[in-house]
Amino acid sequence: MTSPALDPATQPEAAAEVRRARRALIVVGLIIPAVLTAAAVALVALWMPELPDPAAMHWGADGVDGFAPPAAYLWLASVLGLGLPLLLVTATLSMARTQWGVTARFLGALALGLSGFSAVIAAGSVWMQRGLADAAAATNVLPVMIGAFCALLVLSAVGWVLQPDVAATPALTLKTAHLRSIAAGERVVWMGTATMARPAVLVIGLAGVMLIGVTWVMLLQAPDKVWIPLLVLVVVGIALAATASFRVRAGADGLTVRSQLGAPRLHVPLEEITSVRAIECHPFAEFGGVGWRVALDGRTGVVLRSGPAIEVGRRGKGAVVVTVDGAETAAATLQAHLEHRGAAR
Repeated sequence: MTSPALDPATQPEAAAEVRRARRALIVVGLIIPAVLTAAAVALVALWMPELPDPAAMHWGADGVDGFAPPAAYLWLASVLGLGLPLLLVTATLSMARTQWGVTARFLGALALGLSGFSAVIAAGSVWMQRGLADAAAATNVLPVMIGAFCALLVLSAVGWVLQPDVAATPALTLKTAHLRSIAAGERVVWMGTATMARPAVLVIGLAGVMLIGVTWVMLLQAPDKVWIPLLVLVVVGIALAATASFRVRAGADGLTVRSQLGAPRLHVPLEEITSVRAIECHPFAEFGGVGWRVALDGRTGVVLRSGPAIEVGRRGKGAVVVTVDGAETAAATLQAHLEHRGAAR
């Protein structure tokens, strides 16, 4: 089996590349969005005396259907324009650390795009209401929305280009156990359970509490629309229950990963496996988060926490990565079956 590999992030050149990428992320994802947000806030403050009170804040199919004090646009520009990029960048910097790749670069580009989207929405919505006596007359919001989505796409592309093209940090290969040769007719199986890390469960739980609060408020104020947050709450609850814990099995039939609910399920037959190893996985840096994920490099991940994982290469497809305790033994089990299958040919 494999021996421990040197962590690439400890090498001077790789470490310098990661530091350069982190600095670029701060510039693209925080500094430039701060400038855009400041410009949007300044325009909103400049035009605010010309706005009707209350001002239009939300548009539906029939025109304006939501109003708020004009000052609400200052909060909208500030919270969305800087709050979302701040959340994305701080999460990336704290979770990626020495592990870098296209996911971190993408999130930095997205942070810049979202700040531009927010700036156009806030400034454009205020601009179209200047001089109106009644905010309900501001009916044509489509140009503002088109401009906002164009800003999102263009600035995201700019943010991508402004960040260095740092190669994905290779996963650290762990030292795996070595099993003796499998004799004919011998049955060797490894089984384990992959569970979601507590911080991830806490974050999802807090989101669920917020959804419950929104549902309760809508039940009191708009009972005819309460089905919307209620449906979201049910979908999130089912998704959490289906992806919070998986049974993992490695044996003569290959690798099987199955949710405790029975679905979703992933099976990689032994004959499709081209390689197997135990690695140190960082879900946020490699897959953009925890759960059932597909990375930008084509790998499929059942990545519920940082730590040991089994990586299985597939013929003609992207690799499968599963974070689970005992990944070293699981990899050794599959490797032994691969060797046995090769010797039996």
